[in-house]
Amino acid sequence: MIRVILLALCCLPGLARAGIVFTPHLSEYAIQASAPYSEFTFITTEIEAIYDKHGNEVELGRPFVPAGDSTDAVLALYKYLWVGNIFRDTQVPILNTRKQFCRGIIGLGYQQNTGAIAERTRLFGIRPGSNGLSDFYGLCGVYGHEHRWGPMKWNGLFATTVKAPIGSYDEDAALNIGTGYWTVIPQLAWHAELFGRLYIDGTFAYQINGDNPNPSFGGLTPTRPADVRNFEMNFAWKFSEHWFADIGYSYRESVGPNRYDKLTVNFKDQPLAPDTACANTNAGTSVLGMIGIDPLITPEICNSPALDQFYLEPRPGPYEDRGIRGRLATLGVYYIYRTSSVLQARVAMPVGGRGGQFTATYDVCTQPDCGPGNSVSTVDTELFAVQEAGAVSASPYFEFRFVHLFWAP
Repeated sequence: MIRVILLALCCLPGLARAGIVFTPHLSEYAIQASAPYSEFTFITTEIEAIYDKHGNEVELGRPFVPAGDSTDAVLALYKYLWVGNIFRDTQVPILNTRKQFCRGIIGLGYQQNTGAIAERTRLFGIRPGSNGLSDFYGLCGVYGHEHRWGPMKWNGLFATTVKAPIGSYDEDAALNIGTGYWTVIPQLAWHAELFGRLYIDGTFAYQINGDNPNPSFGGLTPTRPADVRNFEMNFAWKFSEHWFADIGYSYRESVGPNRYDKLTVNFKDQPLAPDTACANTNAGTSVLGMIGIDPLITPEICNSPALDQFYLEPRPGPYEDRGIRGRLATLGVYYIYRTSSVLQARVAMPVGGRGGQFTATYDVCTQPDCGPGNSVSTVDTELFAVQEAGAVSASPYFEFRFVHLFWAP
């Protein structure tokens, strides 16, 4: 039972918030006019599948959860961007001749498991979702000079982002808006325009993640999340002064494994009882058979008073997975109004990935205080990691964006 139910339930991703932050848009890294910019982004998804450690798509909770149940997520982000040069009239080298920029990102989010998925998370005493404030992303950087070569002009930039874990975070929730750990992300990016029609933006960012001493969902979020490499490219085509379309590709991959040191996920109500009268003994599907005590439970064992009830307790770790990987294709359309406002709609479709899984050990006991000292057996079961650092969604998300330049007429 533990092998089957845990495998089916612990497949709960979260929005890859850092990945969303670094997905470039039209002229994302072009040198902008000195001004304050305000941006609102609305992202929604209905996650029905994730990737396992082999790169296969796995439907959430199947075969125990019927088709149609999902993890629903909504993220509303506010971004404020300042562009200028505070060193213009100084003798500070490099900075006095190049514009600087700073951006702050904060948001509100909602994530909830529906129907049977929510019911199964409650078997572990876990809340099925959460809502509240996101983590805060603060970014500052410097533009390079603009260069021209025939019909092409281009520039680069360097920036560093710090993610402060101020978002809503509950250790007893299956999903969280916040992440619970600090992140520092240095980034190199570039922008190019060809013939005034083709716009190219790209970036490489290295995500340095801190430790998470308080993992959620019974330790299925990593206590030591791996660093992550992010690579993004975006190509946009200008149809007119007002209409643009773009297509993009993003790739993210953890550097080494995620590590899990505080596994506690377990059934809320114990002891657990074997199948009554060994109805499924001959098929090898009795409860005890499923947890590995015996693949085919004989009537003698089923009728033994010693096995009328049993307890399970996970060993806390350490465990590690094989790391995560995600590939994403995007397609969007833009409308620009009087150079002061931008409206954009985009769909992002996963095209491959690998999620976190690890093999955990559970002690099986006949007494309440279960542990290695009094277990009658142990069982190894494959668990899915959860949320941003451990799970990779195989379902699309949709993005709606509004950007406004304050001072433009």
